[in-house]
Amino acid sequence: MADSSQILPQEPDLDRLPDHIYLNLQKIFRSLNIGRSFQGKRLPITIMQMRALSLFNEQESVTITDISRSLGISLQSATNLVCRLEQLGYLERSKNEKDKRVSDVRLTAKGEKRLNAFRSGEVENVKLLLDRLNPVEIKVLNETLHGVALLFEKASLTSSR
Repeated sequence: MADSSQILPQEPDLDRLPDHIYLNLQKIFRSLNIGRSFQGKRLPITIMQMRALSLFNEQESVTITDISRSLGISLQSATNLVCRLEQLGYLERSKNEKDKRVSDVRLTAKGEKRLNAFRSGEVENVKLLLDRLNPVEIKVLNETLHGVALLFEKASLTSSR
């Protein structure tokens, strides 16, 4: 296990803390190397389209506004993204039963297949990383990431109010 002084600064300067957190997140994403399962292959869809499909990992149905907020893009860009994914057969839209002005967006069977293929490739990459850690490190990693995810989710919910 790495020396904790290599992971955290001894006395983090509160003014620099956002920089430290950002750099640590960069290290995590670089280690995960998202998309590695497609290395050397022609991607059937763009990374932004894949990010949109990934929203369905947690929800069966989303709105275009949800997509816009989650991806940090304009409503018009989210609408265009959904239109393109609809043309490709990955998504379908239907009118929301409670508010006819809102469209509910769902994965099609083809979209679910694409998302599952991406997810299984990425899970395989995570397994390869975990193979390099001992059981205690894996437990600490899992618990830490769970805590970090909850904190970011809380901060995200707080900032969107």
